[in-house]
Amino acid sequence: MRAGRLRADLASAALCIALFASTAAKASPSPMSVALEYSAVAGCPDAAYFKSVVLERLGVDAFGESAQTRVIVRVTTQGPTFEGSLEWLDEKGNWAGDRLFPGHSSDCEDLVRAMAFTLALQLQLAGANAPPSVIPTSPESKPIEGPPSTTPQPTVSNKPPIAEQPAQPRTPKLSRAARPAFAIGAGTFLGFGMSSSVLPFARVFGSAAWTHWSLELAAEANLPTIIRRADGAGFASHQLLASIAGCTILQPWSACLLAKAGQIRVAGKDVDVPASAAGPIVETGLRVGAMQRIYRGAYVSAYVEGVLLPLRWGVTLDHSVVWTSPHFAEAIGLDVALRFE
Repeated sequence: MRAGRLRADLASAALCIALFASTAAKASPSPMSVALEYSAVAGCPDAAYFKSVVLERLGVDAFGESAQTRVIVRVTTQGPTFEGSLEWLDEKGNWAGDRLFPGHSSDCEDLVRAMAFTLALQLQLAGANAPPSVIPTSPESKPIEGPPSTTPQPTVSNKPPIAEQPAQPRTPKLSRAARPAFAIGAGTFLGFGMSSSVLPFARVFGSAAWTHWSLELAAEANLPTIIRRADGAGFASHQLLASIAGCTILQPWSACLLAKAGQIRVAGKDVDVPASAAGPIVETGLRVGAMQRIYRGAYVSAYVEGVLLPLRWGVTLDHSVVWTSPHFAEAIGLDVALRFE
């Protein structure tokens, strides 16, 4: 009797374990599998870190190169902050939904981690709402065909479920791009060909920057420099310029069209009859530079310039020309600026 009762108890326990495992499996459906395309600006976590956060949240690897549905993850900069986007593409490469993460933080790792948690929850909910073999398709997706039934048939969602809020249209990017980020700064550069020796300049500027282009206004002046002949006589030149630059931006690089106009003053030094004179100066050309963030809204940029001088000028001492400006001049410089959103 005892042996029969023991066998009955073991059979009941096995049945309970089987029922419990079946219930647990239904309560924790597998997440949907996707192919990942990940791109981020320099200084942000890489794709391996992004995948590890999703794996930590789901407990399984939801990424597969052969998956029909693709998720494109992008992390870019907007002024001093980072912004991101999640975009879903179906098996035909058609857009199937997206989620924007506007730039509110200067910590890229926090943004990437938040995006990874959001994707993990979307994948988990997508697995709960549809069989693993069903992949969301284009907006024209229809209910799954099946044998007649008196109960309504579930339909395939045409977009992955959104965890926190509905997917936003792409137009907010345009409205955000319409708001510039303003910056003020100062810098110095060395001018070659602007006098008979290298001239050090100082400058202050202000700019308004959008996502891919910017506009800058600046005031520039050279530091006092005296050029002397072998007999000790010489001259000092002083240039005061206003400049405008229109730039196209592809982080961290920029290319700008320049226009400068102002006045040059020349004064004789240690000559019998000192004299001074002034004349207009005009420059136009190109600037190429690279920018690097150093702390929050502060950044440093290095650049080179090449300019044409359509108005040439010369310096005369004792009725003798000692310097004539060239047709072309160059400069290398360094700026430090603070950007405001």
